[in-house]
Amino acid sequence: SPSSTKDLPEGIYQIVNTEESLDKIISQLWTVESFIIEVESTDEQAMAAEPVGIAVSPASGRAFYIPLAHRGLNQPEQLPLGQVIAKLKPLLESSNIGKIAHNGKYSMTVLANHGIELENLSFDTMIAAYLLGEKNLGLKALAFNKLGIEMTPIIELTGTRKKQSSIAMLEIRQASDYACTNADVTWRLRDSLEEELNKQGLWRLFS
Repeated sequence: SPSSTKDLPEGIYQIVNTEESLDKIISQLWTVESFIIEVESTDEQAMAAEPVGIAVSPASGRAFYIPLAHRGLNQPEQLPLGQVIAKLKPLLESSNIGKIAHNGKYSMTVLANHGIELENLSFDTMIAAYLLGEKNLGLKALAFNKLGIEMTPIIELTGTRKKQSSIAMLEIRQASDYACTNADVTWRLRDSLEEELNKQGLWRLFS
């Protein structure tokens, strides 16, 4: 395990809340071999969860957050959920472009509840870590144990368990930084875990 912690190098994170910027990002995602998807939602149980925002990352150090259902005063504009789902659907259902996620099954279930069948989940960092014998499969724990990166737990942003508010009540900028950081760390974990799977001869089993 790492002897000292380090910060994630600062990435370029952008909020996507206009139709023009969404179209631009989707066009960009159609050109990559694979991209990260991270769904932020109202509930830890996927079947009961409603999406609050979606982060996508075409490459390490770059990520975009599409806010969908943040509440509270003075929040910036958000695109309607139905419009975002309709625009993302062809891309997410394309088998030509790989999707990378941490706990992809969760994202797949939340998206399926809104009519999207996520295709070509090419790398799930949680499954990779499980095959490598990791005990704690949470993204924060893996980031710390594998990369030496200490991440902000969501509970620090939303409050303690008794007074916990949903991520939907966070300021969109805060939620964006949180979700985009998760996506960025997932890239770095993917690279690290893929290397380990190959070293240990587990790649064929994983893929």
